[in-house]
Amino acid sequence: MSIFQVRRKTLETDIEIKINFLGNGFFKIKTFIFYLDHILSQFVNYGLFDCYLRCYSDLKTDTHHAVEDIAICLGILFKKKKFSRYSTNFIIMDDVFVLLSIDFCNRIFYYDNFLILDFDLQIMREFFSSFSKNFKCCFYLYCFNYINKHHLIESIFKLFGIIFKNLKVLDSLISTKGIL
Repeated sequence: MSIFQVRRKTLETDIEIKINFLGNGFFKIKTFIFYLDHILSQFVNYGLFDCYLRCYSDLKTDTHHAVEDIAICLGILFKKKKFSRYSTNFIIMDDVFVLLSIDFCNRIFYYDNFLILDFDLQIMREFFSSFSKNFKCCFYLYCFNYINKHHLIESIFKLFGIIFKNLKVLDSLISTKGIL
């Protein structure tokens, strides 16, 4: 089975996501956070998934809960699909050079090397940290260089899609333990 969906309704958000893991990168994403729609579409397009994502949230307060809850939903959703265990890749886009590595090991660890966090980078960190907690993976994000923050965030989400495109190649986990 390659189509999965999840719905999460809290006092702060109402989210519905449906993903076809054998898709072609088609998407319909509506969060009312236009930049988030843009970077999530990069993830879906580069991951070659088909995705329907709808999110209603209290944007008068801030975007934090919507971003966090979408990441939680994606982590839960991706947990339903079998992936190969490891994937590491890098991307160079304009002024950005970033490395991302994921170990789908059923353990939780998140690392990035951002020392100075403005609101956008803090929200991005929250997204990937929430995703890794719910997907139960070790998630390493290392930025070697960037000048333009828009390019940085966009390239990370593109790389996130590329990583999962590579992870979905194999349909079983490889471990000397036999089970993770």
